[in-house]
Amino acid sequence: MAVVISVANQKGGVGKTTLTLNLAHALANRGRRVLLVDVDPQFNLTFGLIGLKVLEYENNNVGTLLTKESNVEDTIIPVRENIHIIPSHLNLSQKEIEIINSYNRERRLEKALRPVLPDYDYVLIDNPPSMGIFLVNSLTTSDYVLIPLELSYFGVIGMQLMFNLMKMIKEETNEGLSLLGIVPNKFTRQTKVPKTRLQELRETYPNAPLLTTIPQSVALEKAHAQGMSIFEFDGDGRAAKAFTKLAGEVIEIVERR
Repeated sequence: MAVVISVANQKGGVGKTTLTLNLAHALANRGRRVLLVDVDPQFNLTFGLIGLKVLEYENNNVGTLLTKESNVEDTIIPVRENIHIIPSHLNLSQKEIEIINSYNRERRLEKALRPVLPDYDYVLIDNPPSMGIFLVNSLTTSDYVLIPLELSYFGVIGMQLMFNLMKMIKEETNEGLSLLGIVPNKFTRQTKVPKTRLQELRETYPNAPLLTTIPQSVALEKAHAQGMSIFEFDGDGRAAKAFTKLAGEVIEIVERR
């Protein structure tokens, strides 16, 4: 049965999509079967994996899945060995109103994914950088939350907002939700500020697991722009090694329980 992980932070620009995509590849490289779910109306994860083919899935995407216009088996697209995706689409924002006005709206994704969870080891959900029905659905569905964090003032604020939302979700819809860890992202050792903030983070949140830092990397940006993972673009580079280490940490935390 798949472990469901939401990659989320309520601040944009912290690297959620890049983290989701490359962690999926790192897990797949270790033989795990991964299903990606893109619930971000900006559909960057989907576009990064299938390009303009995203336009072909107007009738089979995460929005039509949540409005019960399609079934889960028809929405899943194989994109790499051991990696499948339920794509987002241009029409996802239009579906939001229909979902908000529906019965049991916060459990739509949970119920939709249930039939295929035995087919995968991990489900990774890429979320929008805002609190709304899509993020609430993701957290209600998930076993864990993985928070990418850019070590800036607003990045930390976004993380704190996520902690508050997680608390609410645990009380209202998913008492089993846990924090998998915080991933300091776009990390650079060339200046003192990120290192200082990392130490402050450890002191302020001693019970929050800090996982592998992902370095600031031009290669990561170029890889995503070309529809590639870092392993396909620069498999021997620092970023690829960091994601391999991160996947190992995720596996150790999740699979030892």
